[in-house]
Amino acid sequence: MGKVLKQSFWTTIIIYFGVLLGFINSLILFPNYLSTEQIGLIRQIISASSILIPLTTFGVSATYLKFYPNFKNDNRLKNEFLSIQFFFIIISFIIICSLLILFSDSIKYLFTEKSQIFFHYYHIVFSILLIMTLSTLFEAYLRARYDIILTNFSNGVLNRFLTSISVILLSFSIITFEKLLLFQVPIYLLGLLLIFFYSYKKENFSILFRLNKIKKYFNEITNYSIFSILNSFGNILVMNVDILMVTALLGLSETGIYTTAFYIGLMIAIPRRAIAQISIPVISENIKENNFNKIEKNYRLVSLHLLLVGIFIYLLIIINLNDIFYLIPNSQNFISGKNIVYIIGLAKLVTMAFSFNGELIMMSKYFKFNVITILILAALSIILNYLLIPNFGMIGAAYASLISILIFNLIKLIFIKIKMKILPFSNKTIIVIFVGLLTYVLSIYIPNLENLFINILFKSTLISIFYIILIYKSKISPEFNTILNRIISPQKS
Repeated sequence: MGKVLKQSFWTTIIIYFGVLLGFINSLILFPNYLSTEQIGLIRQIISASSILIPLTTFGVSATYLKFYPNFKNDNRLKNEFLSIQFFFIIISFIIICSLLILFSDSIKYLFTEKSQIFFHYYHIVFSILLIMTLSTLFEAYLRARYDIILTNFSNGVLNRFLTSISVILLSFSIITFEKLLLFQVPIYLLGLLLIFFYSYKKENFSILFRLNKIKKYFNEITNYSIFSILNSFGNILVMNVDILMVTALLGLSETGIYTTAFYIGLMIAIPRRAIAQISIPVISENIKENNFNKIEKNYRLVSLHLLLVGIFIYLLIIINLNDIFYLIPNSQNFISGKNIVYIIGLAKLVTMAFSFNGELIMMSKYFKFNVITILILAALSIILNYLLIPNFGMIGAAYASLISILIFNLIKLIFIKIKMKILPFSNKTIIVIFVGLLTYVLSIYIPNLENLFINILFKSTLISIFYIILIYKSKISPEFNTILNRIISPQKS
């Protein structure tokens, strides 16, 4: 499957196990034991923390991966590089939190009265933000060394499992909802401790106060970090602005409905997360070696396989969407968010089809362009949400995300084509889309069975067989065919 795809395989497995836990939380436990307002409050706390991460981390994630290839053969430089990143994020965290406290009254005016309860838990946001900030540094530390398994387990599996436990404790009245919110802090803290000690065991690092060797790189690192902050902040803002603005304009109840539907659509993009994590260090090394032939090969390979997998997951979700919503406890409270899944799903497919274009630009000498476009996208997202949410409600937020993401990716596609002379698409892209459309048309004629579970299994099996056969017979992906042949006839392979 290629270096990037192979190294992403086990990460994808872990991430999907986390998705299963997230499914249990978001679509079973949360709706059954929490009100839509309580769900919205939990999501809002995590979104508020996430949106501030780029500011408090001082762009450490991209910066560490960008410069690590230059320092990896010198232990002293590696430790000094880690140390300077650590000092940057501590100073940034203090500055951002001070500003939030100073302007807290002004921020409150942006939210409706229905959302004011959020500010009673401001201290939880700060605590989780600090933990996430430190976690980001050591996640970058491990990613630079092509080690992403534990970080995905910590972020995607462990925290969701412990959240499940806390909701179960709430269901037995062992803890209150306020305690459940407070438990989010030790849950995230445990993940940080695991990553920290694993990083130290992998390579005994030191936080140094004398930074003699790194001094000559200081200006270059700082300059890149500033642009990385803007790029990361824009990305996080785009990912969370719809949730924040639904809360601000419609209230926490609608946020609970929106985020539940959003989570279903989000499952489509899980494979891209794994590939993006491992792609960045690969891109950084290839750019350092000026190996654009290898970059182009991976660029197209990743686009094709992400689209192939993404369309398959999207089909499974939309053909079973009614049944999925009926399986949600108190489904009548969430059914209004059903159409959001179609739109968010398409937005995720767009992102997957365009491969790792953002990561490619950010690791290249054109990184400043990525910052400009992401800030334009962030502004566009805010404007579209502001215009569409009051007129169309939650569905307006979903359309704002789709339009913004499509425009953003088209801009990056054109830029990469002009500057690097490469494209992620080929004739195979059209074939994959055609197979997806043909499979969807077939799904319309599949009869529905009375039992929801059997109906989901029945339709999913038929669609899977048809889709896989079409992909296999069309020979779109030699890598996919090889894997399938090994499964069918292991003795011949």
